[in-house]
Amino acid sequence: MRLFLALCAITFSASSVFSQEYKRMIEAETYSVQEIIDNAEAYFENRSKGKGTGYKQFKRWEYNALRLMNEDGYLRTIAETRAEFKRQEAYLNETANTRGVLNDNWQELGPTSMQPHTSWSPGLGRITSIAVAGDDTDHILVGAETGGVWKSTDGGQNWASLTDYFNNLYVYSLVIDQSNSDVYYFGSSGGDVYKSEDQGATWNLLSTIANSSVNKILLHPTDSNIMYASVANQGVYRSADAGLTWTEISNATRGYDIEFKPGDPSVVYASGENVYKSTDNGVTFTQLTGFTTGAKMMAVTPANPDVLFITEALGARFGALYKSEDGGLNFTQLADSSINYFGLALNGIDTFGQAPRDMDIVVSPVDENEVHLGGGNTWMSLDGGLSFDITAHWLISSSSSENIGYCHADVDILLFVGTDLYAGTDGGIFKAEDTQNITSDYYTDLSSGMGIKQLYKIGVAQGSEVMVSGGSQDNGTSVYREDDGWRDWLGADGMETFILDNTNYVFGTSQYGTLYRSVNGSDTYGGLNEPGVGQGNWVTPFEKGNDNAIYVAYDQVYKSTTYGNTWQSVSQSYPTSFNNLKLAPSDNQVMYATRGANIYRTTDGGATDWEQMTTPGGGISSVAVHPADPYKVVVTTASSLNVFVSTDGAETWAVYKKNLPNFSALSVIWDHNGRDGIYLGMDYGIYYIDNDLEEWVPYNTNLPNVIVNELDINTETRTLYAGTYGRGTWFSPMFDSTLGVDAITAETLQVYPNPAANEINLRLPVASVVDVRIFDVQGALLSYYKDVQIDGEHALDISGLRTGVYFMRVASDNGTITKKFIKE
Repeated sequence: MRLFLALCAITFSASSVFSQEYKRMIEAETYSVQEIIDNAEAYFENRSKGKGTGYKQFKRWEYNALRLMNEDGYLRTIAETRAEFKRQEAYLNETANTRGVLNDNWQELGPTSMQPHTSWSPGLGRITSIAVAGDDTDHILVGAETGGVWKSTDGGQNWASLTDYFNNLYVYSLVIDQSNSDVYYFGSSGGDVYKSEDQGATWNLLSTIANSSVNKILLHPTDSNIMYASVANQGVYRSADAGLTWTEISNATRGYDIEFKPGDPSVVYASGENVYKSTDNGVTFTQLTGFTTGAKMMAVTPANPDVLFITEALGARFGALYKSEDGGLNFTQLADSSINYFGLALNGIDTFGQAPRDMDIVVSPVDENEVHLGGGNTWMSLDGGLSFDITAHWLISSSSSENIGYCHADVDILLFVGTDLYAGTDGGIFKAEDTQNITSDYYTDLSSGMGIKQLYKIGVAQGSEVMVSGGSQDNGTSVYREDDGWRDWLGADGMETFILDNTNYVFGTSQYGTLYRSVNGSDTYGGLNEPGVGQGNWVTPFEKGNDNAIYVAYDQVYKSTTYGNTWQSVSQSYPTSFNNLKLAPSDNQVMYATRGANIYRTTDGGATDWEQMTTPGGGISSVAVHPADPYKVVVTTASSLNVFVSTDGAETWAVYKKNLPNFSALSVIWDHNGRDGIYLGMDYGIYYIDNDLEEWVPYNTNLPNVIVNELDINTETRTLYAGTYGRGTWFSPMFDSTLGVDAITAETLQVYPNPAANEINLRLPVASVVDVRIFDVQGALLSYYKDVQIDGEHALDISGLRTGVYFMRVASDNGTITKKFIKE
């Protein structure tokens, strides 16, 4: 009844829509990025590339892969990333006492709720999985694609993140142990399964099943040692030891869904491109027949345990619906492909679809005739699948005009909890209570409180009043204004965006460089005519200059002094489109643009041809020009050396890797602080360096372990902003070597006794609320205590730790400090 395939995830796992070869190449981890791109482009050469074809998911993967690959053109494996994260945590603990306490104190700006305004498809972020704790229907978990695991104990009214400081925020399946609701599992990419025994406070890698996304985990209702997992491009697996080891249980080459027969968990159904049934607790399986080839999802219902529904894809669109009333012995076909229930059209007549990525079916637990389908929209049948009516559409305007619900496009999961229906979508989680009555308020959005925007880019207005814009995957462009908070301004995939200083002009883009503008601070929007012929890259460079000029880079660079009404070319034409464009803030006549690993420069505003400069090495992922020196440039690259600085306008380069971890450098910005300060965003965290520092220092206090796609600065308020891919927008004070009077330091924090036996005490001179994390010497997080109230002294129970050396990291709004201690 559920499926998620992670083609577009940063971890590069893949689905099997159309069984394209390039998706298997991604998961193999043995092919270069260029080999995969060539294979994908060959596949799509004579096929449609519009919405619902899978091409958009490929282009997302391509954009991220080109920024994250190494200098050899290959992507870091999941195991390598996990090992490097652990090594970096150990390094930070060991060297903590050599660093001063910095001024970083990250706070979440959001958005943390859907705010419909002028967006045609408003939403928050992608939900891939939902789990409920048995009869306690208020105890809900959801998984966000790159935003981690979230928990609610009041039926979705409030949410708390459980994985912000864990090393993996990529979640594709979730389950709660029905016999012990303290125990959670989540499935990730690369076949990884994680387990928590303390309601998500800490997580441990339990096992790695197979090299593909774990898109469903199923636990036996009375024996928690028995578990099943469907693994996207590998098959279906069974564990008899609570997930420590796994055995493949069918000859399926795909794993999409697993279900128990209601009331009899010895009977198990499994699906991939075929359907299998076991009657001996999953030990052996028999293939069921009566279907054609195509991805399949299943649904069962306690209302009639012998009923089994199968929905089947035809390529990426809806193919057929089947029903068995005798536990899978015989099937009747109820629907064919004449109506595309996985598409986008109100009447189901289109050719779009993203199955098996967006494809699900559920049946009411109290009425076997109430059947729901999810794809681009959601549909309902009240006659056992013979006919369907649309319950919600992906365009909010259609919800009002057709008197049906609004549900964000691309439904990943449908789940009945009692008689309530939940939908996990690319825009959040939605709930229907009166499921048989179709109205314009059919669904209620339950996503409020989750900061899970997958931001590509952000824009920050200069001035004392805070105004920020952000473009995100699937959920368009949102604008924050200090006087009224966030509003969803545009739909589609939001990309580059900025706000002209001291004006009401807001600019945004969607994929391939489609341009938009607001002249009234995002109250309304209008499209702009794009200059030139053809389209830009997936994320097209779009920049503001001095005197309210704006610039966009396709295969040429264009400039407008009329707010985008008219354009003029300011560069020669190139064979392919640009990836980056940056203007020197102190002299807009000096500009830099990049294509792949090549960098180009003009010093006369494009009056003459741009000059190709020296390549620093590796594909260039971001560029920043010094605020006061147009010839001082820093770039990040897809290479092991990460960061390069030039002081002569990109003619020569100095390596700035220094002590940086082997993560990918993705975004960079200069600070005009008199010390040539540089902030660097990576796929794990933010780092800072300047002329007074010999090495990079982490600038991460209270920031989740999430990809940082862009950094921006409000120079007037001295505030640094981070646009993250999965946890929205965050902000922090800028670097300052002067500490506040209440800062936590090695001197003010006392940890004793040391060595300690079963209990260790923390003492601070002033009352504080802190987060405490305990690591082993290898950098593994063992314990996490959130919002600990310290008023004088506080004792922590460490009786569960083995004898050895550990590190305690204590963080508050006033800083972070790490102490080493010994457990006797």
